[in-house]
Amino acid sequence: RIMDDIAAYNIPVFNFPNSEDEDDEETVEENAELRAMMPFAVVGCEEVINEDGRPVRVRSYPWGVVQVDNDEHSDFDRLRYVLLNSHIGDLRDLTQNDIYELYRTEKLSGNTIAGAAANDAASAQQSMSSQPRAVAV
Repeated sequence: RIMDDIAAYNIPVFNFPNSEDEDDEETVEENAELRAMMPFAVVGCEEVINEDGRPVRVRSYPWGVVQVDNDEHSDFDRLRYVLLNSHIGDLRDLTQNDIYELYRTEKLSGNTIAGAAANDAASAQQSMSSQPRAVAV
């Protein structure tokens, strides 16, 4: 259901490569597994408890405790591995070739959201200052 909403609202997400020609069998299998896991469920926490003499990062809820590093509770470890190890090159390429180039193009052309908002605000202020003002008594 969530992936249907992501597609319906055209929310950009990283698509793990699916090229058997360029990647080895293990990489293709891993990417298929990662695509099946999407969207990832990530839990954050600020609490650490001792369980069996070792520290465990948890988030407490009225119904129980969620362990951040437990693969049955959260995809945090898997996502961390993907982002920092197995797909770091893809992340760098995406950041450089797509995200940064889009930002650079917008900055050079002056078509930024902040710039458009500032222009709209300035024209609205100019429009208001040119209109006669009425004073209520």
